[in-house]
Amino acid sequence: MKSFYALASRKQAGVVTCLVVLVCLVGIGSAPALTPVKIRDLMSRPRDFEGKEITIYGTVTNAVSLLLVKYYEIQDDTGSVRVITDKLLPGRGEKLRVTGRMAVVEIGTERWVVLREIGDNGQPAPNYSDARSTNLDY
Repeated sequence: MKSFYALASRKQAGVVTCLVVLVCLVGIGSAPALTPVKIRDLMSRPRDFEGKEITIYGTVTNAVSLLLVKYYEIQDDTGSVRVITDKLLPGRGEKLRVTGRMAVVEIGTERWVVLREIGDNGQPAPNYSDARSTNLDY
């Protein structure tokens, strides 16, 4: 009987070990979405982040609603980035933690590195890459 219990406890230890490894792998995969990324890093290496879910933290400096797109700018101590959203626009000076996916959006003749905010449904804001505007200065 002793060998049966020893065998059972080894199997249990193996199952526990597998569960711990699985939890660690899932945690590592979601770490960029949980830990705020510096905006300077996003802007200097956008290809490293493109299509990945990330989180930034900063202060809203501007909010704009155009015909087809709503976006706001968020700034941390290293830079600023535009955030495309389909949520209610935040007010200037508001401090936010935003999770989204990096993308490159072409609006008219301009090319922007943006964060497409993850909505309440778990999906990023629509991609308005074919939106046209001639006055984007604010």
